Formats: sequence, structure tokens, C-alpha cells
Amino acid sequence: MGQVRRLVSHSLGAVEAKTRLCSFVGSMMQEYPDQVHQLQIKFAGNELQVCFSAYGIQNQWLLRIYRDTIELTGSFPESANPYLGKIEKTVVGRIEDLMSENLQTARAA
Repeated sequence: MGQVRRLVSHSLGAVEAKTRLCSFVGSMMQEYPDQVHQLQIKFAGNELQVCFSAYGIQNQWLLRIYRDTIELTGSFPESANPYLGKIEKTVVGRIEDLMSENLQTARAA
């Protein structure tokens, strides 16, 4: 099993970070209809567990949401090893964008 672990810093607080993550995860199938299938989401306290299939590769992500950090752990089958860099770049990049202060400013405008 391949694994990716990353930390994403933010200054939003845990509640706003969780709100943004939940909104994004809930919209994944609409935003990426040709890529994302079999989406499953579980919430428990400050943890968000997301499982989905993308391009036939099963993705399992655990997101631990803290006041100023999100800890991301992704697990993938061995067959995904050649694509781990792209998967990590895509998922982590999207979450970094979500945690951007600019989104909060734009929402208030």
C-alpha cells in the first residue's frame, strides 16, 4: 500500500477549515464527474475520512483538522505508486487553495 502524508498550514481556525473541506468534499462528484466515483465520506470530531475511486484507483484520505493545520494521510494500492506524485500534487494543491485567506475575503465581498 502506498501512502502520502502532508501538513497544510492555515489561519482559518478549525471550524472554518472544516466547513470549507466539507463543502469541497461534498461537491467532488459534481466538480469531477468523469474522474471521481464511489465517494464515501465519514465525519468524526475533527477527522474527515474520504474514500473514492479516481481513474480506477481507490483513494483513501484521512484529514485531521486542527486550528492552524490540516494533517492529510492518503493510502493507495501498490498499482497507484507511479501516480502518487500527481495524486499528492492535485489533492494537496486543492486543499491549499481551499485554505487560502483569499477565499474567505472573496466570500465576504
